[in-house]
Amino acid sequence: MKNFTVHHTVVQRMRDFHTWGGLFFGWVLFIVFFTGTLAVFEPEISYWMNPEVRVQNVAASESLAAAEKALRKNAADADVWLVILPQGRSSMLEISWKKNGQTFDRYIDPTTGDVIKGRGTDGGEFFSHFHYELHHKHAGTWLVSIAGLVMLGALISGIMIRRNVIKDFFCLRWRKNWLSVHMMTGILTLPFVVLITYSGLVMTFKDIMPVSLNTFYKTSNGYWNEFLDGVERPKSQEKVQIYPLTALLPSAEKELGVGNIGFVQIQQPDKRSALINFMRRVDDRMLAITDRASFDGVTGEWLISKTKWDTQATIVRSLVGLHIGKFGGYPMAWGYFILGLIGCVMIATGLVFFTVKRRSKYEQEWGNKRDFFRAVEAINVAVTTGCIIASISYLWANRLLPLSLKERADAEVIAFFFIWLLMFIHAFWRTKEKAWVEQLKLAAGLCACLPLLNEMTTSVGLPKTLLCGDWMTAGVDLTSATLGVALWAVAWMLEKRWGNTG
Repeated sequence: MKNFTVHHTVVQRMRDFHTWGGLFFGWVLFIVFFTGTLAVFEPEISYWMNPEVRVQNVAASESLAAAEKALRKNAADADVWLVILPQGRSSMLEISWKKNGQTFDRYIDPTTGDVIKGRGTDGGEFFSHFHYELHHKHAGTWLVSIAGLVMLGALISGIMIRRNVIKDFFCLRWRKNWLSVHMMTGILTLPFVVLITYSGLVMTFKDIMPVSLNTFYKTSNGYWNEFLDGVERPKSQEKVQIYPLTALLPSAEKELGVGNIGFVQIQQPDKRSALINFMRRVDDRMLAITDRASFDGVTGEWLISKTKWDTQATIVRSLVGLHIGKFGGYPMAWGYFILGLIGCVMIATGLVFFTVKRRSKYEQEWGNKRDFFRAVEAINVAVTTGCIIASISYLWANRLLPLSLKERADAEVIAFFFIWLLMFIHAFWRTKEKAWVEQLKLAAGLCACLPLLNEMTTSVGLPKTLLCGDWMTAGVDLTSATLGVALWAVAWMLEKRWGNTG
């Protein structure tokens, strides 16, 4: 009897943790999962959001020569140069430089070396950064990390309190209710969610646990210097033109593999102490770490190559590679995208079930308790469908904002948050049934009409991109339209289930 009581108490504690931890952190987790799912296609979204950047493919040596020409013209006195060569799913040539602590970047025409005058936008990188820092840098990273720990606990507690759910899943005992959808999608995505959550925590440990690094390393860069085993050189102010980058490319490819150069970093360009690092692409293998070959920036003398990594680096960066899912090409990307969407459904249905289970009870009560649960229902709508609407509105803003607008990239982000705020107001203003259906229909309309907007505002509309085989641009349009149809189907089913919401 005593053992039964203890077991019952443990299960009850797990149920409470799963319920309340899943509610408050479920809002954060949905946002993290949805924006992370979009970030899987960051290269494609960035490409779609830069319709002016359409260039022909050229040899790596030509791209590198064009990039060096552009850097000399636009960043002659910078502290660091960086060239991002076309690779894998990204066909754009990009340069970046740092000067006085600020970072600048431009897209380059690989045939002429001219800067391409595109529209100001953060592209798909906005979703990638928002995914792990919620637009609040260190504080956001902390919140996301805590939510990740709660997610792991919620997965364990969920299995413990519903021990028959795995058996039900494989026996296809699906039921038409929120709890069944929540549990079945949870089981379907369980390995994926555990992997993504744990690997994400590994990626943020240096930000949320800096004491451990500061204890063993005297300087802030000490950890990375040992981890990467890089070359350090004292700074010099003596001006000397660096060795031509294209002349070093064959030697770098001999060390890292022909066609594998993804990045070229030049520290202290055109200085006596210049250092040139050729770095391997990281999108064709699970180990997300850049093998490198370093050369003296003035003489072109080979200094060191780093292509083998110790056990610590291999484990950590392999987990990073599993989290970002850049390897495996489009089959892997689509797998991550679909599983990510199913994970979003799992979180969203869990949030809905929380209020459905308690609705009949709290609707009969008055005062703060009733107001609390009504607020929870409104937040559920605004966080889930509101986040979807804000995200697709971000793409709409990219097409609708004037190209000459100052700080245009910031304006797109402001549009994202402004629309999301309106969705919060709408969710609290309307009844729960009307809020769900109306926001789902709005999200569906925005997604379905995105290809039409693109056709009307740019020269890279869907018919043209399909004809010329531009699948990166067409893929965004087609995926958006497909999601629009799916969202409309969900809205239709809910409207049918709840009756005419007016």
